[in-house]
Amino acid sequence: MCIIDFYRQCYLKTGWLPAQPLTHKLAVGDVCQIRNGRFLPLLNIGDAHLVENLLLSYDIPLDTSLDRPGWNLSQGTHQSFSEILTEQNPNGEPYQLTRQAVEFLHRGNFIFHAKSPQACLLLNWSQIRDDLTLKLTQLHYSFRHAYVVTGVATAENWGLAVAGQAGARLEMSAEISDSNCYALLSHDTARVERSTGIACFEAARGTAAHFFQAKKLVMSDTMVDRYLTRVVENKDELGNAELAHWLRADLFDQIKSNELNLTTSISFFNWVDMSLDDVELLTD
Repeated sequence: MCIIDFYRQCYLKTGWLPAQPLTHKLAVGDVCQIRNGRFLPLLNIGDAHLVENLLLSYDIPLDTSLDRPGWNLSQGTHQSFSEILTEQNPNGEPYQLTRQAVEFLHRGNFIFHAKSPQACLLLNWSQIRDDLTLKLTQLHYSFRHAYVVTGVATAENWGLAVAGQAGARLEMSAEISDSNCYALLSHDTARVERSTGIACFEAARGTAAHFFQAKKLVMSDTMVDRYLTRVVENKDELGNAELAHWLRADLFDQIKSNELNLTTSISFFNWVDMSLDDVELLTD
């Protein structure tokens, strides 16, 4: 569970969730489920024979900062050492080398940088939603729990380090003249010189990092009211403990076979944005 703080903070500060691992490719329209703490694509709605085609945006820059574009995220870290040296390559040509050390206060603390992230967004969700609901829950599949990716962001240069214990330390170097720890972390020449207590270190190495936004399939408010009422009205047949358990159970378990069909499926389901409640289901 070391990396869960990174997921949580990335979502809160950027509005995007990291893929697992960060190099795992996701596409707009992927239908996914969370299994054993992983966000797993099962199919893409582009293959579901929808009436409307998916309308996607061009690549949109997510951070247009002029001095240092990108996402800088950290928790419980501090740069304890930094120096810039002038070295020579094998041809005798001089170059700048930055060395630094970053220390982590607690297990799960992290430092992350993604340079110049860009996003592709689904632009016609409202047009395809009902058709998609029918095909995912009745016509082609029988999903009751699913997520649909509505946006994917990528960054070509990035780096992530997560502490596996209190007092973890990461020593790095890169061929740049910049004492900023985020710039060094995501630089394409960055390398780890020494590490202690680091649970996770990931870097681009020529592969983009992926982030996503998604819609979650849920029971509609109308149906939630109906099935909650059904539970409460059966209180005479249930003990207090059983009643409490039913109120915490999945309401989809109460649906009778003849209640959900092509005619009623649209009213049975709704879609909501994936949130921190779902982030808690993600583990490392």
